[in-house]
Amino acid sequence: MSRTQPLYELQQVDIESEHVSRRLKEIAASLGDSTELNRARKMVGGAESRLAKLRAQMHNLDLEVSGLSQKIETNEQHLYSGRVTNPKELGNLQDEVASLKRWREKKEEDLLEAMVATEEAEAALVDAQAILLQVSETWQGRQADLVDEQARLQTRLEELGIQRASLRAKVGPQDLTTYQRLRQQKAGLAVAAVKEGICQGCRMNPPSSQVQHARSGNELVFCNNCGRILHVI
Repeated sequence: MSRTQPLYELQQVDIESEHVSRRLKEIAASLGDSTELNRARKMVGGAESRLAKLRAQMHNLDLEVSGLSQKIETNEQHLYSGRVTNPKELGNLQDEVASLKRWREKKEEDLLEAMVATEEAEAALVDAQAILLQVSETWQGRQADLVDEQARLQTRLEELGIQRASLRAKVGPQDLTTYQRLRQQKAGLAVAAVKEGICQGCRMNPPSSQVQHARSGNELVFCNNCGRILHVI
């Protein structure tokens, strides 16, 4: 086996390990409540709060209208009982009844508006709950998919770790140091495959003599353009 073969294979393992690790971090960040789910929950909470306030307002208005009706009835009974004979007192009582009726009419209008608003709020809550259910079901399915993917990737990362240890054992200390240095300098690509005479690291054509030298595999040969280790496929 040439000196570059285990380095090339090690690089493939390292690149895949990095991709897997990045994806695992993305999955970890995606697990848990999503922005969309929180927004849907907040929408339902807001709709519930608005409906509760409207129902309380409607209840209070209903009580107020009932109270006014009772007061009007009491005053009218007193007015028509014949017990009040003083003209001024009768006039005051008639004015009070008329005022109470006007106020009751206003409150009945308010109550009707509150009833309409309550019906609209109930419909809005139903819509918000339907949206939350749909978002929640989608989120739960997505979470299950992410958990499955996470388990598969963790298993794969362990397999890659075993492969990496095996390959590193086949590489000499000096070659390994060179490989690690170049990976840091060359954006993770220390070993460049040569296909049909073209360096896949820089897409240039190294001299044929350099390619032949690299093909022998007896020593590390570096691309005279990008400086990467050449590995002839």
